[in-house]
Amino acid sequence: MGRKICGFYLCVSVIGRVFEIKIYSERYVGCSVSFSSSRRVGRPSSTVLSASKIARQARRLLARDGNFTMGALARELRVAPSSLYNHFQSRDEVLGAVSDAVVSEIRVDSLREAVVVIAERELTVEAKTELWVSAFGAWGVSYRDAFSESAELVAALALTPVGWAPQTLRMYELVLEALAAFGCPQERALSVVEALEAFLLGAALDANAPDHVFDPAVAGGDYPRLQEAYRMLRGGAVAPAEDAFAVGLEAMLYGLARRVLL
Repeated sequence: MGRKICGFYLCVSVIGRVFEIKIYSERYVGCSVSFSSSRRVGRPSSTVLSASKIARQARRLLARDGNFTMGALARELRVAPSSLYNHFQSRDEVLGAVSDAVVSEIRVDSLREAVVVIAERELTVEAKTELWVSAFGAWGVSYRDAFSESAELVAALALTPVGWAPQTLRMYELVLEALAAFGCPQERALSVVEALEAFLLGAALDANAPDHVFDPAVAGGDYPRLQEAYRMLRGGAVAPAEDAFAVGLEAMLYGLARRVLL
């Protein structure tokens, strides 16, 4: 029947995912009290904490506040701070996971394909230049879009070391491989990467800027050139930030091609 405890028999039965507890009295035959629960056996009552869940919440905090502490992150997740260290060694490692999450949204297909084309074909300087602009242009657009989530996220990740971010490291390795394929000297490669990133991250910030940044407002009469330029900018068919990005990226890529590549 079950185990006898202080004159009572305790009987536990499990049917499917429902368990039932019955207490039988030795003194009062036939008398029993039952308790049942529909709680799933072996399942925790709260969502299981994972590295990806921690990284997603850290990314939300960075996008919202521009920073986070492990304590604040734990409070948002409703767990003890010590629980975070079961998945990450430090805040820097959490930042690395956030960096990887953003970088995973950057398309690198064009760079990989360009490396293959250069290895398999003999290209003229003109064809190689156009391939360079096309391949790194596609990567640049995707890079800017991935980091455009918020100005705060850009500011935080721009200063984050990449050592804790394996996916970010893989992206840079491919970028450097593509630069080498296009003829960039190894000693200039990281300078080219930094130059491109300075522009792309700036463009990501600009994507979050208000449209009236260049509006001279009531002082417009004193600055007629700025007032007219702003009027024409606002009247264009393309959003100002998009037009500025397209002009800047094309100029930068053609300029780099002439100066350090091919």
